[in-house]
Amino acid sequence: MSVLDLKLERAFDVFDSDRDGRLEKSDVIGVSDRLAESLGCAPDAVDRLRDSLADLWDTVFQKMDKNHDGVVDRQEFRAAFRARIVTDQNRIWERIRNMSNAWTELGDRDGDGMLSREEYTSLLHGMFRLPRETFDEAFDRLDVNGDGQLSRDEISSAMKEYYTSENHTARGNQFFGRL
Repeated sequence: MSVLDLKLERAFDVFDSDRDGRLEKSDVIGVSDRLAESLGCAPDAVDRLRDSLADLWDTVFQKMDKNHDGVVDRQEFRAAFRARIVTDQNRIWERIRNMSNAWTELGDRDGDGMLSREEYTSLLHGMFRLPRETFDEAFDRLDVNGDGQLSRDEISSAMKEYYTSENHTARGNQFFGRL
């Protein structure tokens, strides 16, 4: 399995809220609700994230459902994501960036426009339910300029590498922790 396939498998697991091996719109949108709960936010505080995830489902994920059964399985997800990356990278990336910006905004608790290590860890732990320790090494790799903060550009660049790079050493591979 290629490094991109490994990352897409992990991404699928992140979005598969109920762990049934199938993605539905409620799984994808449910990521925002998990984040609101983990951050102690009111549900309306994640409206922008919820909207960006709904748009991601409607414009990207739903089209992955090749057998039209209303759900996206792992094979459909991996094959379609790879095809979209090649043929429609700008449009898919715009939607991923919108989602990234929305949850970065939520995670930026002190409002400085950056994510500290604690903000990054809390955000990803809350959104994806991965152990907090998973993100220490990831944070160090993603903090390109070594200032102890992640800027939107660093986050955006890392996410793009995560979803597009076949390079085993790409920093973005660490976005959800070590592969």
